[in-house]
Amino acid sequence: LAVLNSHAGDTTLGSANSPRNYHQNIQRPSYFEGWGEEGSYESDDYDDSVDPQVFGDVIKMLFEGSPAMTGNDTTDQAPTVSKAKQTHTTKKEETINTASNALAGKTKLGQSSRKSILYELNNQRSKKTRVESNNDFHSLCRVFNAFLSGCGRESVDVSNAKMLMILSQTFYFVDEEQQGGGRGGVSTEEVGDVDTNTTPQDKSSGTTISKTTQDRERRIYVKNEICHHDIWSDEDFWDQAVFQCVSESLAKSGVLSNYIKSSTLTPVGGGKRMGDDPNTSVKWHDLSPDEYAGAAAQVHSVVFAQLGSLSHSMIELGCGIPRACNFVRRLSIRYQLPLSLRIALIQHLLKNAC
Repeated sequence: LAVLNSHAGDTTLGSANSPRNYHQNIQRPSYFEGWGEEGSYESDDYDDSVDPQVFGDVIKMLFEGSPAMTGNDTTDQAPTVSKAKQTHTTKKEETINTASNALAGKTKLGQSSRKSILYELNNQRSKKTRVESNNDFHSLCRVFNAFLSGCGRESVDVSNAKMLMILSQTFYFVDEEQQGGGRGGVSTEEVGDVDTNTTPQDKSSGTTISKTTQDRERRIYVKNEICHHDIWSDEDFWDQAVFQCVSESLAKSGVLSNYIKSSTLTPVGGGKRMGDDPNTSVKWHDLSPDEYAGAAAQVHSVVFAQLGSLSHSMIELGCGIPRACNFVRRLSIRYQLPLSLRIALIQHLLKNAC
């Protein structure tokens, strides 16, 4: 239970920051978050300062597309319309470059920029998740890649990268020219029943395919365009991710706090039982043998679930089955997971590879 003891005091990674709940608590960071303690920029941050509003502008540009040009398409107006489109495109490219450079910064302001873009992406997911044009989709992928390039291995960067990993499975582009399934894939639940807006029958099966189903099969998610980033090949990132996920789960489940009222340990010479005093925290070595075994089983369950989830994420991000299996073996030993659970995890990964 040394694992439990090492995570017990970690209150900075509460359940509010867990991947499931984190998007509900993302807030726009203050413009002054990157300033030094005495009210001035640190020397290496000064040139990287970017107004957080820039990131909102970028997301708006990418999901709204090019503005519609009013007026009749006459020969006299064609040069004006063309110039307006070119100006809009140039401005968009400059804004995207500015945002990408800020996101790639390995400074405090870079961290603040990454928080800003997470805030904007989280707001966007409730409005529209489809990117209409191929160019805008690749620009969005460039923003995601710049974000990942700026992430270090500090707690806040690892947490932000995990959130971005989730968001990369939200935004997509529909490749209208692609025949068959897209690189993004589609599950059986996503396909659903055939609707009335149908297309000709599938030649291979003879069944009618809905337009909605075709669109889902042709989706290309951002995840598929960032899976080759170097961060996914870094063992330190995944190690930190496991530590955070286990910490969050243990903080949420309150393994030790469950034994405060049930603890029967009495100090030598009598007196109050351990846990009667609200200011006294129970440590794993204070537990009785039965409680010890129960707490250990809970920790094993938490580690098992988090290793299973992150190993699947590794495979989805292109790390491959061998690397995912090595990751499970290595972290299972570090967290003292029972051999039977290690085997179950690895067999599950290998079964999905077949």
